[in-house]
Amino acid sequence: MSYDGIVMRAVTFELNNNLKEARIDKIYQPGKKEVILHIRQPGHTHKLLLSANAQEAGVYLTEQARPNPTEPPLFCMVLRKHLEGGKILSFEQVNMERIMKIQCEVIDELGDKVKRTIIIEIMGKHSNIILLDPQNNKILDSIHRIPSSISRYRQVLPGLPYQVPPPQEKIIPWETDETQFYNKLLSFSLTQTLNKAILKSFSGLGPQSVGEIIIRADLNPTLSIEYCGEYEFSKLWQSFLQIAQNIYNNKFQPEIIVQKKAPISFSAIALTQYPPKLRHAMASMNQALDFYYIHKKTVDILQQKKHNLQQVVKKEIERCEKKKGLQLQTIQDSRNAEKYKVWGELLTANLHLIKQGKEAEAIDYFHPEQKKVKIPLDQNLSPVANAQKYFKKYQKSKHAAQQAAIQLESTEAELEYLYSIASSIESVTKLPEVNEIKDELIEANYLKPAPVKKKSKQKKAVKDQSTPDHIVIDSWEIYWGKNNKQNDLLTMKMAKPQDLWFHTKDIPGSHVIIKNPHNQTVPENILEWGAMLAAYHSKAHLSTNVPVDYTYKKHVWKIKGAKPGMVHYENQRTIYVTPDLDKIEQLKEGTI
Repeated sequence: MSYDGIVMRAVTFELNNNLKEARIDKIYQPGKKEVILHIRQPGHTHKLLLSANAQEAGVYLTEQARPNPTEPPLFCMVLRKHLEGGKILSFEQVNMERIMKIQCEVIDELGDKVKRTIIIEIMGKHSNIILLDPQNNKILDSIHRIPSSISRYRQVLPGLPYQVPPPQEKIIPWETDETQFYNKLLSFSLTQTLNKAILKSFSGLGPQSVGEIIIRADLNPTLSIEYCGEYEFSKLWQSFLQIAQNIYNNKFQPEIIVQKKAPISFSAIALTQYPPKLRHAMASMNQALDFYYIHKKTVDILQQKKHNLQQVVKKEIERCEKKKGLQLQTIQDSRNAEKYKVWGELLTANLHLIKQGKEAEAIDYFHPEQKKVKIPLDQNLSPVANAQKYFKKYQKSKHAAQQAAIQLESTEAELEYLYSIASSIESVTKLPEVNEIKDELIEANYLKPAPVKKKSKQKKAVKDQSTPDHIVIDSWEIYWGKNNKQNDLLTMKMAKPQDLWFHTKDIPGSHVIIKNPHNQTVPENILEWGAMLAAYHSKAHLSTNVPVDYTYKKHVWKIKGAKPGMVHYENQRTIYVTPDLDKIEQLKEGTI
């Protein structure tokens, strides 16, 4: 994980500089495995988050407000009893491990000054927050109790002595010299890779930091030791030494790596392994962590909601496609049923020649060569009854085909709508836009609405509709919708008759509008951008030569009762474009 020993050291250094001697004012436990300390200084209150969540374990200052349970959990009450009103003496990192100790001085029930220690262990799913009485090394409580049934080596229970996690026997980076560095790496098998050898040898370094050290030495992290000579080891040592000295001297360069508007990593050292456009320097490590986790949680929630909606739409599409297949089969069967009509007529025309039995033979007057055909018969029925049976079978098949044709039209319209929803889910980038799609699926009866509390007296919140995205190119404004409600808003309300309207031909996608208030001739390059954006925000965004129709808005209309985003248009022209994903991203970011 990114929260390695270097990050812990940077956070510890900043907290000591900013919060030493501050008072613990209030304590909350908003989550099952996270605690927030409200730390008061003259004129300001900080929120220090201690998290033992597997994917978000860490310690850092946060600006985010989190809802608190109406009843505080037991661990929260224990912390309040022992820590509220106490003074923070120091923040300490254990060696270079991901373990922090917050030393506090508090007044006990007898009015005496006593010491208390909060220990935060960052160890993935084994992370923990422990309250300790340092005078006798006894555990007062922990957010995650560990009995002997879970771990025989180390129990974490109230009243037991505190044991540190098993030592890893690694070397602290700045406590090694060049010779020891070489010998340590050469003690591994020659087939061992550089990144794993360094990771297993030196404390505080996570995979990302190790990769940075090796890349700064112009080497490949997965290069085997056997392919390294004196020159490679020398470069690696220089890179290692530089970072080790910076860590020792508390010279940090906090960064966040952001790709496609989503944070993917953080670091206390500069990550030169990433392109400059993805790297964002932060004022402090605490700020970097808060930014990362707030935005990552937002992205995670967005992706989870999108995934849930995609599963619903996928299931509905599969249902419709199965239904369409059955309807097409019914129509095809009716074409094959023409023979039943022919057999019935042949039987009727030859009643005087046909005897009751298993089959009859008659001349097919409808065939150019008037060949003889054999007609299967129900031997329990007369020739007249068999003829009537075939006529009924034909009529039944014909009627079924007529109904299937009507239903097929409805099914294809529903599929077109569902495909547009699926395309919208891929395009949306904000929670309100996802929620609008969810509301649309509820309105269309694909999802059940959330149950309404009967006793709730709160007024129903009025939801603000999200607005289409837009950019300006050479003074031309281009808008596009990212869900069906935005498409309707853009096309039916925002667009004027003289504006140009774009949509991928026979492919689900966004509506795109080029504003043209003065009814001018739209330049070719602006037309191409409009078509490019329509193709990019469609199901065909990874295809080449995507056909995009465009016409004036005055030629676009909506049939009464049509589903959101569904329109008809005429007098269109078609332009073929291949979406350039990099160019469009640069366009959106204003770098083109």
